[in-house]
Amino acid sequence: MLESFICPDNEKILVPDCLANCRMGERCLTLPTLVLVSQERKWEGKAGTTQLLNGTMLEYLKLTKPYAVDPSGRAFMLAGTKHHKALEEIAKELGLPAEIALNVDRDIFDLLEKEGDKLVMTDYKLWGSLKVAKALGITKIGNKPDPSGAVYKTNSKWGKMGQPKMVSIFAEVAANIDNWETELQLNRYRVMLKDLGVVVNKLQLQATVRDGGISIAESRGVVRNVYKIPIRLLPDDEVRAYFEFKDKNLHEALEHGWTEPCTPRECWDGIRCSRFCDVKQYCPKGNLIQELDKEITNE
Repeated sequence: MLESFICPDNEKILVPDCLANCRMGERCLTLPTLVLVSQERKWEGKAGTTQLLNGTMLEYLKLTKPYAVDPSGRAFMLAGTKHHKALEEIAKELGLPAEIALNVDRDIFDLLEKEGDKLVMTDYKLWGSLKVAKALGITKIGNKPDPSGAVYKTNSKWGKMGQPKMVSIFAEVAANIDNWETELQLNRYRVMLKDLGVVVNKLQLQATVRDGGISIAESRGVVRNVYKIPIRLLPDDEVRAYFEFKDKNLHEALEHGWTEPCTPRECWDGIRCSRFCDVKQYCPKGNLIQELDKEITNE
């Protein structure tokens, strides 16, 4: 349960107190922004798709323990909301079904449209270039001389003076695609629609690259600002089984407690525990990774 905000001076303040009166005299963000980033869906006994894609430990702790967040850390949530809203409005102007709620507003997909005789579901994402590269399987496969003809002006670890500058060669390698969360997410929406009598034939993402056009994105082989990414259709039984298993685990955790940490895939091989988990202080795995991070920092 989101209880507090972390102020710029690292002191905590209860969210209602922050919204009523800034303790620092001048707000770190505007009041409407703070209200928006403080909003969380109330638990009513039914888990949404995103909750079930997260680790059971993470969602269990978020539902049962008070935690604090830095409001500025949720800035990309605001950008994503604005991004979706703008595209939703255009879709409505074109007469296309957009931002469709499947059940009690917990599961929402972005767009349905006809493509020939196929019904296509599209989900919009605002992602960093690293996630886009993983979703496409973009992989460095070698180097080549810079097409501009540039050469090294001094001797360095990259090459000798006068030699052609080398640039990376990238390719989309199917075997390296890592997009499991979105595959399960969109396939669950597809199965839900199928249960309602609507057959979706094709799934895809439209990913806007949050850091597109700058060197860090290009260094990962991400050279465009927007990508359409096909999503494979998973077997219905596989999709149902996964979400039924995760739903059972979450309800069991809320009733009896939970000790099993998030899987490596769910915690991004520890990166989420280290930098992006709001409830890591309550989790044995989260505490362990925090201690390891401190040891590395102090070395």
